[in-house]
Amino acid sequence: LSFADPTIPSVVLIAMSNFFAGRYHIQTRYDLKGSMYKRHASEKEKKKKSPVYKDLDWIDHNRKVIFSSQQEMNEVREQLRMDTKFLRKRRLIDYSLLIGVHEIDKTNMEYYTDVTENEGVVFNRNGDDFIYYYGLVDVLTPYGAKKRAETVVLGNMLFREISCQPPKPYQKRFMKFCDDHLLSYVGMKPPEKKKGWFKKKR
Repeated sequence: LSFADPTIPSVVLIAMSNFFAGRYHIQTRYDLKGSMYKRHASEKEKKKKSPVYKDLDWIDHNRKVIFSSQQEMNEVREQLRMDTKFLRKRRLIDYSLLIGVHEIDKTNMEYYTDVTENEGVVFNRNGDDFIYYYGLVDVLTPYGAKKRAETVVLGNMLFREISCQPPKPYQKRFMKFCDDHLLSYVGMKPPEKKKGWFKKKR
């Protein structure tokens, strides 16, 4: 927007889709950044009418977005990788994957038959258990001086894996969380746990 008064700077407006504007009511919400450090919803947050849970809550609740095939999962993963790579190249961080969960009412399955979702809504149905709505949010935070200081003081100096990281590590951590804790497909086998101790070669 431009103003008649030249002393007032122009304003850029960005309109984003409402990821939760689907057909079905969302009972549970998650904000996932891929970080494990203090990523539990606080007790105060949990007492809210519509609390937003975090990464460690997602893991504790044993959730997965399960696709019907490996190909479908890979397509979603590749889109997330491309989107976050775009943000990384522009030195943007602090973005999250916002997920809304609708628990399917198994006593009223007719409610879910032949339903067309609203345009622009991204969703996944996990069999007859859950419907997940999701999308990337908070995508405009630059990794500037303030964020660099936060990484150094709260992260490096105190040896903590805090949420705030430089763009490349932030994206890599986010995608690793997606691979390890978020994305799955019907019939996917859990990764084998490595046995014993081993030393990394230098």
